[in-house]
Amino acid sequence: SKRSVSNGRFGFYLALPSILVLLILLAIPAVLTIFQSFFIVPPDGVGIGEFAKGDNYLFLFKNEIFWATSLRSIWFALIFIVGSTVIGMAAALLLNEKFFGRIVLRGLLVLPWACPWLIVGIIWKWFADGNIGLLNGVLLRLNLITEYKDFLSDPSWAIWMTAIAATWRQSCLVALLLLAGLQTMPREIWDAASVDGAGIFQRFRHITLPWLRPALTVVTVLNVIYGLMQFDVIFAMTQGGPGSSTTLLSFLIYRQFFIFTNFGIGSALAVALALIALVGGLIAVKTLYRKIEV
Repeated sequence: SKRSVSNGRFGFYLALPSILVLLILLAIPAVLTIFQSFFIVPPDGVGIGEFAKGDNYLFLFKNEIFWATSLRSIWFALIFIVGSTVIGMAAALLLNEKFFGRIVLRGLLVLPWACPWLIVGIIWKWFADGNIGLLNGVLLRLNLITEYKDFLSDPSWAIWMTAIAATWRQSCLVALLLLAGLQTMPREIWDAASVDGAGIFQRFRHITLPWLRPALTVVTVLNVIYGLMQFDVIFAMTQGGPGSSTTLLSFLIYRQFFIFTNFGIGSALAVALALIALVGGLIAVKTLYRKIEV
């Protein structure tokens, strides 16, 4: 027992530097943000300002822009979550098979994921450009359009293009995580099901998906967080426009903090976004996580 206590203390001491770093980088800013959300902070940021009780939150709940932006953020996140999960799953299943060039393709899968979100936004802004964009050139050659179209200036297309750009990068991370899960699955299980007459879709549904459930839980939670808190791609591609068609909660927070210097409202928005992400993550865990019974 003494040895277990000493081992526990030793483990705590080893983890202590990481705990301190997390407290400094995450916990303290989070507490300050919650604290500021209850005050009318001066624009110059000097002092805490007047105590506003819950007026900042009441302002948000009565504001139509907040609700419209929240729904837009959830819609963007749904496109992002479904798209990156489906594409990532397909890529993982493909790269789990044996074929010539598989190692090269696995290496290339890392490249989009290694790109910063801001660079991804810049790349896709060029790709979807209405004058020189490659996307228009391809669609024109396929006779899907008759003239160049500026997708990012069209309110009905802008949200889709930004979501697709973010999905392109995230699907590579999803593929890597799911591929790692597939690598741990014994091939004998799949082969035995095939011998018993199970088709490819039956094997996928009853063997592969249950095996990947833990990895899918992690992937979905990450997708919920990245989807709801996406900012860089929007900032690089559309700046929240045209109009407010791509203005998400994260971009609304940026405007309140850095353009209008309204720190109280900005902090309340940040807390609201964190709560939405928390609820989304809990729903994902509740839906996908299953306790393994031995």
